Amino acid sequence: MGIQDFLSSGNIRMDQQLKFTAEIDKMTSIIRRTSLIDKSRRENDAEHSWHIAVMAMLFEEYAKEPVDVSRAVKMCVVHDLIEIYAGDTFAYDVAANVGKADREREAADKLFAQLPSEQGKMIRDLWEEFDSMETPDSKYASCMDRIQPFLHNTLTDGFTWVESGTNRDVVEKRMAVIKEFMPEVYEWIDANINKAIAMGWLKESKKVLLFDLDGTLLKSDKTISKRTMEAVLEAKKKGYLIGVSTSRSESNSRSFIHSVTPDIIISSGGAMVSAYGRKIVIEEFTGDETADIIAKGREVCGNLLITVDTANEEAEYYRNHVPPQDELEKSWGESIVTDFNDFRKPSLKICFEIPDPAKADELEEKLIGCDFIHFTDGDWYKITRAGITKETAITKLCEHIGVSLSDVTAFGDDLADIGSLQLCGTGVAMGNAVPQVKEVADVIIGSNDEDGIADYLEKL
Repeated sequence: MGIQDFLSSGNIRMDQQLKFTAEIDKMTSIIRRTSLIDKSRRENDAEHSWHIAVMAMLFEEYAKEPVDVSRAVKMCVVHDLIEIYAGDTFAYDVAANVGKADREREAADKLFAQLPSEQGKMIRDLWEEFDSMETPDSKYASCMDRIQPFLHNTLTDGFTWVESGTNRDVVEKRMAVIKEFMPEVYEWIDANINKAIAMGWLKESKKVLLFDLDGTLLKSDKTISKRTMEAVLEAKKKGYLIGVSTSRSESNSRSFIHSVTPDIIISSGGAMVSAYGRKIVIEEFTGDETADIIAKGREVCGNLLITVDTANEEAEYYRNHVPPQDELEKSWGESIVTDFNDFRKPSLKICFEIPDPAKADELEEKLIGCDFIHFTDGDWYKITRAGITKETAITKLCEHIGVSLSDVTAFGDDLADIGSLQLCGTGVAMGNAVPQVKEVADVIIGSNDEDGIADYLEKL
């Protein structure tokens, strides 16, 4: 059976309408790239058109201008009819989109000519208006056409984004009409783009500015200068991702950078990485290993000053001493005081203050499978799992969110920053950096107390 078996009604006009109705049944055979939410199969054009037509009945209240919902619904129903002959073109396939307009015009000529002339013109006019996105009704319908597959991606682990390997920039361009015409909905879109990148479903397309904290973004008094803050926020407006890479714990870091609202936080010397508020890398000692390291430290060095970073929900930071109030407020940030006697929590990083270098050397020999790093500005030593560094964290971050290392600019001042500056596309040493850092840097700027970062960012 098929159209050749059609029994004429005896009315030429009705026959045209009936045959056209039969012809557009082919919409059910045009398979799109979008997955059904249950992931059982991909949707077809007919399902997509029905879905967005229903959506057009629901979202009028978020449109920036008045719309004729009934006209928008009609556009949603007919907008993909020409794909019966032109085929579906995946929005994120650059090569497939070459020649798309010509293919679709030819398909429209063939399809709409099958109707009585005034009806063919009516449907073609709706299709062309939708395609132009120049009227409020067409912009509204186009928003529906973009929101629906976007919603499916958010509920299918980024199905078509992962499959196509697409990135933020491509998706944001596709969603531009929503940003313009339905800004409240776009806030949801933007939040989900950030989530998708953090989950590894979408690749990042922005360049990254990655700042060490102490001696770099922070002045000597542990604050960020007004000028540097303004320069960082302006860079963010220009489209740069803002990140910090520090030996401090994440919770402790937030005490100093809450005004910056960074997109990325590499904390505890690289043991934890968060992007857009989601933890994507955690490299920690078990609770027993933490207790064993503390016990060995006390065995070799006696009564130690200790700090511990954890990766629990609050990323808590622990210490066993109370410094003078002015020092506490200036340098230590938020923390929890404990004696560590029965401390058995999984930890990202453990720090000991060891004034005697010989004792430090003795302890290092006992800590198998650990990195034991001395901070140059005092007697403190950082202990993490072996191989955990800022540069390994940066590499994992870039792989996860899809950023090229060449698009990362790293700023630092101390020995722990050398690997980062060598790894990233541009390594920037502060004027107050130790000589070894300046030797490997691509650029040397003013010191942390002279707004060196602001000087650099203002020239971007």
